[in-house]
Amino acid sequence: MRLAAFLAHRLALALVVLVGVSLVVFLCLFLTGDPAALMLPPDATRDEIQRFRAAMGFDDPWVVQYLRWIGRIVLDGDFGTSLRFGRPVGELIRERLPATALLAVVALAWSTAVGFVLGTIAAVRRGGFLDFLVRAIALSGQAIPVFWLGLLLILFVSLRLRWLPTGGYGEARHLVLPAIALGAYYMSAVTRLVRASLIEALDQDYVRTARAKG
Repeated sequence: MRLAAFLAHRLALALVVLVGVSLVVFLCLFLTGDPAALMLPPDATRDEIQRFRAAMGFDDPWVVQYLRWIGRIVLDGDFGTSLRFGRPVGELIRERLPATALLAVVALAWSTAVGFVLGTIAAVRRGGFLDFLVRAIALSGQAIPVFWLGLLLILFVSLRLRWLPTGGYGEARHLVLPAIALGAYYMSAVTRLVRASLIEALDQDYVRTARAKG
């Protein structure tokens, strides 16, 4: 029962977050100007813009437009058309999903492995220089925003040292900098979690007994 209640609570929170994010994204569309004017060619007349606005439902209140948009997403899986690319959003997502999934897997893999190793070292060498160094690395990884770390990596590793490309897709070297930037925060969290868990385990009676027996 407790597990079911916990899962239900987490799902409800996730639903609230999704609705909030979708609302913010939808409202940001109106901050860029008139959507009808953006979607039509620059030489479109005012009458053409007005007819297009009426045909697309841009004359309706934003609440009605939002509910219509959410309804299309939930019922039909239709995310609309990208104003920048002039193509269906769902099609663009499908094209970029493999690269996104690959980046997420690589970032998760290295951050988990490195975080486990660093957390173990810090726990075994508790109170020493290595423990201090690992904790400093973990604190820095959680304090630096991902986008800022990515910019720093591009500036120093790509532009100054010229070791890796600033962008691209298709080769392993294109994944290094994005994976480091994306996984740094998670690596820090894993490091701190492993360190705390191991320290708690090493202080147990059975561990002290095993050490006393050699």
